Amino acid sequence: MRPIILVPVIVALGVASAAPEDPAFRDKIQPILQNNCAGCHSGPKAQAGLSVTNLAELLKGGKRGPAISPGQAGRSLIMQFVRGEKNPRMPIGGKALPESLIAELEAAIDSMKAVGETTVAGKDHASWVFSPPVAPKVPALRGASSIANPIDAFVLSKLEQQGFAPAPPASRRVLLRRVYFDLIGLPPTEAEARAFLEDPAANAYEKLVDRLLADHRYGERWARHWLDLVRFAESDGFAIDGERPTAWRYRDYVIRAFNNDKPYDVFVQEQLAGDEMQRKPAVRGGQIENEGILALGFLRMGPWERDANFDAQLRLDWLNEMTGTTTQAFLGLTVGCARCHDHKYDPIPQKDFYRMQAFFASTRIDERPMPFLESEGRLEMRQQVRRLEDELEVAQEQVKSVERQLQAKLKEGNSLQKALADKDSPLLTVGDRKRHKDATEQVQRLTLDLARYQPIAYSVNEVAPPAVMDIEPTFVLAGGERSAKGASVEPGFLERIVGKSEAAKIGYAGRYRSGRRQALAEWIASPANPLTARVMVNRIWQHHFGEGLVRTPSDFGMNGDRPSHPELLDWLATQFVEKKWSVKAMHRLMLTSNTYRQSTRHPEAKQIAESDPENRLLSRMNWIRVESEVLRDSILAISGGLNRQAGGPGMFFRVKDEVAQGFQMFKWYPSDEKAQLRRSIYAFQRRSLPMPLMEVFDAANMSESCSRRSVTTVAPQALTLLNGELTAVEAQRFAARVIELAGADPVQQINKAFALALLRPPTGAELERARTLYEGRRPEEALARLGTVLFNLNEFVYLE
Repeated sequence: MRPIILVPVIVALGVASAAPEDPAFRDKIQPILQNNCAGCHSGPKAQAGLSVTNLAELLKGGKRGPAISPGQAGRSLIMQFVRGEKNPRMPIGGKALPESLIAELEAAIDSMKAVGETTVAGKDHASWVFSPPVAPKVPALRGASSIANPIDAFVLSKLEQQGFAPAPPASRRVLLRRVYFDLIGLPPTEAEARAFLEDPAANAYEKLVDRLLADHRYGERWARHWLDLVRFAESDGFAIDGERPTAWRYRDYVIRAFNNDKPYDVFVQEQLAGDEMQRKPAVRGGQIENEGILALGFLRMGPWERDANFDAQLRLDWLNEMTGTTTQAFLGLTVGCARCHDHKYDPIPQKDFYRMQAFFASTRIDERPMPFLESEGRLEMRQQVRRLEDELEVAQEQVKSVERQLQAKLKEGNSLQKALADKDSPLLTVGDRKRHKDATEQVQRLTLDLARYQPIAYSVNEVAPPAVMDIEPTFVLAGGERSAKGASVEPGFLERIVGKSEAAKIGYAGRYRSGRRQALAEWIASPANPLTARVMVNRIWQHHFGEGLVRTPSDFGMNGDRPSHPELLDWLATQFVEKKWSVKAMHRLMLTSNTYRQSTRHPEAKQIAESDPENRLLSRMNWIRVESEVLRDSILAISGGLNRQAGGPGMFFRVKDEVAQGFQMFKWYPSDEKAQLRRSIYAFQRRSLPMPLMEVFDAANMSESCSRRSVTTVAPQALTLLNGELTAVEAQRFAARVIELAGADPVQQINKAFALALLRPPTGAELERARTLYEGRRPEEALARLGTVLFNLNEFVYLE
């Protein structure tokens, strides 16, 4: 049985597709390309695999990807090459195209329409983006049997316009696996699978969705999406990459927020102004609970160059990064592109960047004292601290004891510290040095562990009074340079949204609070803000369907993707607000639609792909490769090794000694074997040392906001999944589990292995091929090999 390792099961071009008969292509673009490019780019031996003979070929593209992005000349590779923005300039070996011809080509590409690209109420894209969403009328269709909720009506309306029908429903087994991985990031157990597959109730699926939304593992799954977005890490980055011992408390705050279905508007406000919000805090266990201080970790998650020589520049870099990330994460706009000059594509002048930055002018970084909350397990945290303190005291005494013994071996007048420092000194044996090293490293390890349990929040604060009354002014900086100060600006919202450039009205919040961040948080989280609800429901849709309705989830601007279903996006945004910003309500709405429950296979796939190769019309479900964390966690769950301990400081995975020794600020001490089997979200997130499996399978870059992970297919993935330590160890554990559950019969063992890994029995051919693994091998070895094969199958790595 050969594993089909990571073969892309569907081509995702990543650009908008256009109808083949687009008049802009026929009348303007094709003649230019035919006269200037077809000599090299046509026929079976077209250069770089790119043919310009028809629109379908251009949309498919060559070695560098799709050549045209309809409606977006700036993103079209063909324009970048004819302008000379990419090398070599085209046409290669000839004269550059005249500027007039380049302008004509650019205008024609911009005028093209993508399949599904429409406007709402006659608005162009800019007008739509910067206008508050209004709930459109749900389309009335004849095919009511295909409609489970209004989402289906919007999708079917677009399909009918193109003469297409939706794909048939996915099988129950496929749907079960899909929704489990979507909501909790783990496969169902055999018992869970059986309970759903044998449930005759008409609402069996709806009950399953509700049960998974109530599962605490849901928060662990969906927090990971948010942590990508906010560039979560537990170290500073840059050369030193020092540890942030209690940054994990922000991670756990996010997990609790999703599990508790914290209203998204509150979630936003807490992360921007949790210390300034005027609201009644929750009371748990007789104690006041205010998570706002922990939530402010969002503003501290960016990289920080601890050894920077210029504090003023370091602070400016922090303010710049914080302003850009805030607007990307919550508003889906690249406001950071206006730091040095007016935005090149969106109506965002440079002064707006600095007006937004001015909301943070009174803010400073701070590690704030913050007692552990009841929701964090206050009692368990205190017990852990006492245990570590006791162990540290014993370890320190052990160091003293060892040093007294070693000093006694030395002649009077000889320094123990000098003898230890001199590796060639004959005064101490190798055993002596190892005893001392082991004892001192235990002290270092416990000291680091204890620091991670301190009641400190990695957070921000206001500048100390009375400075809060006299905040340092913010200036527009020419070219973004600190020394090139222009006009001073006051805090203000984006002019294109609010329609004016006046300073924002800020109520003074008290002696220790400027109220600036609260004013910003309230504006972003307002139902009247045109972007906040749209951006978040688009992110939720993206993680359920593989692509957002806007496929550039952090760029809704002019250089971003156009929405495939703008009316649907507006309807979802208005529903989000009506349902009191409940994220779980949005899950239910999307997951119970027939659109989500479609099969990935369509009987007319070939015909539909000719005009909609990217599946922008949602005629079927997309194939989705599971993320690196989900892949690792699934292997652990199926092998029986997964440690389900939740919350608290992260675990440190095992690394090579030379790697562990190479850090300047603190040594890397791997956690014990049991702790290393925790879910991947609880792995310590060090910017300079990602977990190897995470890195090779496209985990997020922890140094910048990641709204959409790359999905690559490269050789190291196959090598890692076939030959890596995780696979080797867990395949053996998997084999032992199968034997324990299935007994000694090889056929029963093979059936059990398939049931655990894939939720189905093997086919006849698979069974026969699996039985050959037993020839000349012990059952444990045969099953370990079978486990390795199953972990490498596309069926395991991808969701149908």
